Amino acid sequence: MAHRFLLILALTALAALGACSNLPPPQRAGVQPIVHDGKAEVGVKRAVVLIPGAHASVQLFAPVMSWQVPDSTVIAYRFPGIDGLDLDHRVDIVDSGAMIARALNRLKVDEVYLIGYSTGGPIALETARRLEAEEVQIALISSASDSPAASIASVRGAWDVLKAALRAKQPGLDETWVENYRTLLYGRRHFEQDELAEQSRQLAALQRGQITTPPKGMTMAHTADLLTWRFEHPEDVADMRIGFFHGAEDSVFSPGLTRRYARRLQADAFRLYEGQGHLLFVTEPHLFDDVRDFFGL
Repeated sequence: MAHRFLLILALTALAALGACSNLPPPQRAGVQPIVHDGKAEVGVKRAVVLIPGAHASVQLFAPVMSWQVPDSTVIAYRFPGIDGLDLDHRVDIVDSGAMIARALNRLKVDEVYLIGYSTGGPIALETARRLEAEEVQIALISSASDSPAASIASVRGAWDVLKAALRAKQPGLDETWVENYRTLLYGRRHFEQDELAEQSRQLAALQRGQITTPPKGMTMAHTADLLTWRFEHPEDVADMRIGFFHGAEDSVFSPGLTRRYARRLQADAFRLYEGQGHLLFVTEPHLFDDVRDFFGL
């Protein structure tokens, strides 16, 4: 029975690689995906823009929302099915970036500070290349790079889920996702370190009941476009400050592949967090202080 469950899980995960989402783009969402803090009015000087990743809430940026930046507004982009949105549209990297850029250009802000997490990183770049602001800075946290990074991540992620199912103490997909959360926290090698493995076990236990099987279609609505996305003209962001913040044990997006990507973008900084995985916003308490220091805010 267990082997049959693992086979079904593997086939489901691998089949997703070739799937696509038939949902409409963000411009046809029933509710506007962009929200702000009430200060997004023409004349405001600065905008701090928050873009989460697949299956992630904008609440991961909670520390940023408490920044006290003079003459600024905080704007967030929500993913479908998360943060009160219906799962009635898909994330399109280019269209999502264009939507955010249009909102910012209407405000005529002088300075834009974009923070993109995971899939939100490519959206931040597509936003940046369309901005009319005088100064644009970009912080890419645990960011995806362009194709084939997402396809590689999907294949490796499928095996991580299989291993999580084998480690899980109880049967069922929900328990598998909780166990896989441990890999996302500190990477694949941390299970060999007793203290860190125990720490990941405790953190994952706190998420039991919170981490559940995603609604049908959500994963592809969030990630399908990333599988083929390419950032064709890196020169468009050549005059912008770009910083990467990446876990050395990130199991989703390879640090080596991401570093090569950072060089192609001529990034100004590449901060690698030793012993950390994909969920830096959980495991690294100084993450957003480092981002703020990079921005000089």
